[in-house]
Amino acid sequence: MTLQAAEKGVSANDFRIEQLKALPARYYIDDDVLAREKELLFFRSWQYACHASELDSPGAYVTTDILGQNVFVVRDTDGEINAFYNVCPHRGHKLLEGKGSKRVIVCPYHQWSYTLDGKLRSNRTTSTSQSPEASRICLHPLRVDRLLDFIFVNLDAAAEPIAQYWPGLEQQLLAAIPEVTNYRLSEQVSALHPVDLQANWKIHIDNFLECYHCRNGHDSFCDMLDVPNQKQTLHKNYSYVFIPSSGKADNKAYPLNPEFDDMDLHFWHLFPNIGLAQFAGPGNLSISQWLPLGPDRAQRKIAQLDVAEPTDPGMPQRREQRTVWARDVLQPEDIGFIESAHEGMSQRCFEHGWYMIDPENEEISEVMLRHFHQTYLAQLGEAEID
Repeated sequence: MTLQAAEKGVSANDFRIEQLKALPARYYIDDDVLAREKELLFFRSWQYACHASELDSPGAYVTTDILGQNVFVVRDTDGEINAFYNVCPHRGHKLLEGKGSKRVIVCPYHQWSYTLDGKLRSNRTTSTSQSPEASRICLHPLRVDRLLDFIFVNLDAAAEPIAQYWPGLEQQLLAAIPEVTNYRLSEQVSALHPVDLQANWKIHIDNFLECYHCRNGHDSFCDMLDVPNQKQTLHKNYSYVFIPSSGKADNKAYPLNPEFDDMDLHFWHLFPNIGLAQFAGPGNLSISQWLPLGPDRAQRKIAQLDVAEPTDPGMPQRREQRTVWARDVLQPEDIGFIESAHEGMSQRCFEHGWYMIDPENEEISEVMLRHFHQTYLAQLGEAEID
């Protein structure tokens, strides 16, 4: 599919795809590939930092790590959200830990202090000290942007704003989940705690970009949702799948209440490593971030938004049942597939996989997976697979 066609959000199977070779195995196991991914993908793309509600007042801050690059976001006295490298310009010490609130940012090492917009406020000197002028010292800023109330940072000063990098995405989210602006960050922090897996980060995402394995691997999922009638669309730097409800309030996954619950599934993959999902059940939207810990290890971090107030007396129980199903059923099913697929990448006989493309059956078609790989190779500056 051409980039121009992807920007228009055409149906995933509207274009004939001649090339069926999948990404070569070396991209999943080589240390050198991961080093290039850091520089060309992760350090030049929008990475999730926090939810705006975590920066609810001046001085509120959240720290995060992007593959060894320490950063923080903070709300200043004018209400603006700023992002900086979490490092003191004096001697490189980390400035902040975790999350909290500060009127002034003070380095724990030598007590240099900074305002919430990154300017040097004070440094301990004497009448005979020689030090740079305060106007020459400031925290190193980062690009910061938002999608709905999700706050993202980008280490690339020349990066496109989110509205251009993922064009039309926010409008899609609001059309699919009109109530999302009223959701709040889950008090449980996450429906699923961060999960470390013995597999390359791309295999995690590959698994979520096709439902070819669903009928064989996710029986309860397929009982709850009408998987054969899913609809996939491709866009510039993201893709989207909608899977309608099977109509079963009483299904093998967890109980639903059609009067109050969302019955369908929506999933967006935001290149390179972000997923947004609304699962059937009480109103929700989760954000997942897949980060490599090495060529053969990765971590999935998750934050979740939920409805602010119960819609009915049974809603808290149904939400908990969904959480338990996701943790104890769906996640172990996927982990088994993901870790076995990664092991296969290191077998001497395995050079590359193959895409299954079916213009008449989106249940088994792997065009979202191929779209991810094409975008990946383009960002790395490499040619199409041959």
